[in-house]
Amino acid sequence: MTQTKIHAKQTGKPNPPPGAPEGGQWGCVKYGGDKTALLCVILCLLTGVFSGCGLCAYACPQDEKDAYRVKDQIYDVHGRKIGRAGDVEFY
Repeated sequence: MTQTKIHAKQTGKPNPPPGAPEGGQWGCVKYGGDKTALLCVILCLLTGVFSGCGLCAYACPQDEKDAYRVKDQIYDVHGRKIGRAGDVEFY
């Protein structure tokens, strides 16, 4: 019998970000940032700059940041609205 270890991310942020309503949940969102851009460049170099394959990196973003979800809205740690819960991958 094998055991599966589950790691829950603890952000240590009990309060909502500034300007966001209370009663939400902290988690993470994926976005296209530095890691994703680097992957795009590497794919462009490997497959050819004009092939367009490098842009596929943005279909699977590699960067993550803390986010706060409340009432179907997602906020970053500074209280800026990122988008709706259905528009971003929140976990």
